[in-house]
Amino acid sequence: MEKARENICVEAVERVGMRGLTELDVVLRLRNDTGYKLVLDKASLDIFMGPSFVVGAELCDPVTAERHTTQSIATRWRLRISDPFTLYAFARRIRQQQIASVAVDCAAEGRCGPVPLNIFRGKVPLYEFLNTFGVELEELQNHFEP
Repeated sequence: MEKARENICVEAVERVGMRGLTELDVVLRLRNDTGYKLVLDKASLDIFMGPSFVVGAELCDPVTAERHTTQSIATRWRLRISDPFTLYAFARRIRQQQIASVAVDCAAEGRCGPVPLNIFRGKVPLYEFLNTFGVELEELQNHFEP
C-alpha cells in the first residue's frame, strides 16, 4: 500500500477555471507509475485561515488514471463557501503573500488495483500543500486578482 502511494502523484495543476459561482474546472497532471489502474472516487480539500473555514472543494465525478502513465486529467470540483467575507479576506491575504496562518485539510479515497487508497492530511500549511503539487504562490495569486 505504501509503495502504491509513492508511485502515484499529482505533478501539477495545469489549469483552473470557474464554472459559474459554485464549481471549478481543474486540469491536473497525474502520474501513475503503478501496474494498476487508479480510480479516485472521492477527494476534498478545505482551506482555513487560523481556525476559520474559508472555502472547501469536493470532486464531483470519479477520476481514472491508466497504469504506467502520466496524463492530464480534467476534473470538476464543487465549491463550499460559508462566508463570502472570509473568502474575500483570504483573497486579500493571497494577493499580499500573508499566508502564514493559512492551512489545508485534504482527503482522497479510491483504489489502485486491489489496494484501497485512503489518504488524509490535516492542517497542512499552504506553502507545503502548494509545493506538493509544484505550484508557486504567484500562480495561485493569478486566480485572486482584484
